[in-house]
Amino acid sequence: MTGRKLKTPPAAAEVLTEFDCACATARQVARVLTQMYDRCLRESGLEAPQFALLMTLSRQGPTSQAAMGRRYGIDKTTLSRNLKLLQRKGWIAASVGRDRRVRLFALTPFGRERLDAAKPKWKAAQQRLRAEMTDADWAAMFRSFRTAAAAAVTAHQRLDAGRREERRGRSRWR
Repeated sequence: MTGRKLKTPPAAAEVLTEFDCACATARQVARVLTQMYDRCLRESGLEAPQFALLMTLSRQGPTSQAAMGRRYGIDKTTLSRNLKLLQRKGWIAASVGRDRRVRLFALTPFGRERLDAAKPKWKAAQQRLRAEMTDADWAAMFRSFRTAAAAAVTAHQRLDAGRREERRGRSRWR
């Protein structure tokens, strides 16, 4: 826990600035959701990103940093920083994988205790958010998340393919 105090959240109309930008809007929503979950998780000593990583390791077992990054779209630097913090706190441990170049991260018994203590707080956060939405809104939110993520991945892949093609075209004319 960083020890920072969360301010009382502003009214919804004050939270989201009207941008015609999917990225800016998604970041605003992520920030507001994270603040709400952090507030609910505060007593457990975890923040929302830490809880998510511990849940991932709990569900998947020992996992490499690269696999976590790919699965959750977390950049290498952010993930590395968070994993180091969890290691320092004794909540996860690293071991060498079959391929000696790969480190696998797993929950420690202390990390499992911390996660188990935080789960009711996370569930309360889920329930608080869900209570502010209709069932249809809740389902639509997850559909929108999946649709936006799939579209972003496809767009990213097409950008990469276009850049590769562009580089190949330039190298032919040299």
